[in-house]
Amino acid sequence: MTPLSILLVLISAFIHSSWNFFTKKGNWPIEFFFWVFLCGTFLYLPYFYFSGLFPSLLFQASGKLWTLSIISSLIQTFYLISLIKAYQMGELSLVYPISRSAPLFTQVWAVLLIGEVLSITGVVGIGLVVTGIFIISMSDFSFSLHLDPSRNVSLQPFLFALIAALTGSVYSVLDKICVQITHPVFYCWLIDVLMCIEVGLYSLFQKKNLLLKVWSEWKKEIFLITLLQNASYLLVLMAMQMSKVSYVVAFRQAGALLGAVMGVVLLKESQWKIRIAGAMVLTLGLILIGLAK
Repeated sequence: MTPLSILLVLISAFIHSSWNFFTKKGNWPIEFFFWVFLCGTFLYLPYFYFSGLFPSLLFQASGKLWTLSIISSLIQTFYLISLIKAYQMGELSLVYPISRSAPLFTQVWAVLLIGEVLSITGVVGIGLVVTGIFIISMSDFSFSLHLDPSRNVSLQPFLFALIAALTGSVYSVLDKICVQITHPVFYCWLIDVLMCIEVGLYSLFQKKNLLLKVWSEWKKEIFLITLLQNASYLLVLMAMQMSKVSYVVAFRQAGALLGAVMGVVLLKESQWKIRIAGAMVLTLGLILIGLAK
């Protein structure tokens, strides 16, 4: 990876972990994200106006770009719905490591779909990153509790978390293709538009009539998540223009390293030895990916 792409992904990872923290803490329904994507469609308008990129980019967009963008947005919608359901139904220590195992799948799709050739150093680095995430999560995991028959633990959270990992890996590869075709800012805006429509339709089919209620209760949070989510996504798209998608997706897991350090330093967590061990494994993986070609 190039130094600039590493910097972009590290900043993105920090922002991504921040908005995911607020999302998990707020436990917001899917309707919340309709407003996030709707606000996102207006977020880029000043940039388009002053840069003169719009509407020329819209009219020049190829059929391939539209097709891939629609497919990517649909997959991202499935990802979002699956992740929300996984966190609503399962405990964080179970769901998180599964949902963040996307780098393992991404390298498979990247090889099959776009012919990326990964070095041994990069493959080992990706493996260490995912291993580090699982080790960090072990500090909150107890087999005796989760496997207790009296708790009636459902397999659905595992399934939704796995779907999130799989869909996350697929749309990342599609994003890599699309940012080679068009400007990352335009593509980010296009995904906001498409996901606003898709999440909106899904919300309407739920027939819970929560859209206006969500807006009235969480306006400030919606604006905050809109800024954080779009900034994180745009930085990753820019990094994908410079580096292999397998490395970018894996390096983005640096957010888990930040979470582990904050847990030990700020929260004085008791299982600090496990978190430090996982953080060291994850860091070694990030170093290898940074050195990989």
